Amino acid sequence: MYQNLRSPAIHRALTGPESPNPVVISERQVRAHMAAVARGWAERASREHLLEEQAKAIAIAEETARTATVRSTLNARSNVGVGYLNAALKAQDLVARLRGLYAPSRTELSGPEGASLGVNVELADHPAEHLDPREEAGRLRRWAERLEVLDVEPLTDPNDVPGRQRGETS
Repeated sequence: MYQNLRSPAIHRALTGPESPNPVVISERQVRAHMAAVARGWAERASREHLLEEQAKAIAIAEETARTATVRSTLNARSNVGVGYLNAALKAQDLVARLRGLYAPSRTELSGPEGASLGVNVELADHPAEHLDPREEAGRLRRWAERLEVLDVEPLTDPNDVPGRQRGETS
């Protein structure tokens, strides 16, 4: 609900007049909670934590398969038993997928009727592109002055390194 919002906007949404149930919280507390959430995400993104979560999911799926198989056997003479058997098979399939026992599947994206996808690449605007020509000229003059202060030679030899000062060797 509050994703992609910065702390002032979240604070305003929680405490402002448009909030149906305003909360008493400072913007500093909002920032602290946001930092805590980010730390929690970082901790849960570690390789060890992901492997631990996968092991828990496998254990739950195996227990579900075992329980569903037992109940399927107990209710073998009714439709309930068939439902439990179906649940057991799905749980066993989940265990196999979580353990990586299936070969990887290849998925190819395509456009309508198998046509190739069009890719548009747009370069982001640079702030200097929106400068007035006089501002641009001033910017280039200041850049040239800085280069003169550094006493940088123009590149004439292709083996020269940009930014190397006269007389400097590597």
